[in-house]
Amino acid sequence: MEKSELRKTMKARRRALPSAVRAMLSEKICRRILARDDVRSALAERKTFAVYLASPEEVDLSTFIAQLWAAGCPVVVPAWRSGTYELVRYARDTALVAGPMGIREPARTGASFEDVREPAVWIVPGLAFTEQGARLGYGGGWYDRFLSAAAPDAVSLGVAYPFQIVEELPTEPHDITLTGVLS
Repeated sequence: MEKSELRKTMKARRRALPSAVRAMLSEKICRRILARDDVRSALAERKTFAVYLASPEEVDLSTFIAQLWAAGCPVVVPAWRSGTYELVRYARDTALVAGPMGIREPARTGASFEDVREPAVWIVPGLAFTEQGARLGYGGGWYDRFLSAAAPDAVSLGVAYPFQIVEELPTEPHDITLTGVLS
C-alpha cells in the first residue's frame, strides 16, 4: 500500500474509534510505557522525556505526563517556532495554544527551547508502525529529523492502537527506526 493511501486508511480508522475505547486504550498504553525497565530507569534518574500533546484521535499521554511531573522529570514537547518544530519545556502550568497544524503546544510566552540531544526517552506518535520499529508519520518528517539528532543512547518508543501495527511499511533511507512500539 502506498504511504498516502495507508495514511488515509489509518486516519479513518482512528476517527472511527469510539472515545471510550480510545481513552481505555490510552490508559493501557501509558501503563505499558511505565512498565518498561528503560523508562523506569530514566524516571528514577529524573531524565528529560520528549512527548507529544495528542490530537483528539491520537493515543493520549496525559496519565504518563502526570507521572513524569510527579517524579520530577523535565518534559519537552514539539512546538512550532520560526518555521519549524522545536522542543519546548512543558510543565503543569504551561499555557497551551493551537499551533499552525492544529496541535496543542505551549504558548510562546516564557517557553524555553531545549537541546534535541537532552531527552533520554522519546514517546513518538504515528499513523502506523511495525513491531520492528518502522514508523509511518504524517508526512512532514519532523520526528525523523528530531530522532536523527537525538542522543545515540536515547530510547524512542512509538505508541499505537492495535490496528496501527502492520506487517510492513514502505520506508525510505531517512526514516528512523524506533527502539520499540507499544500498543
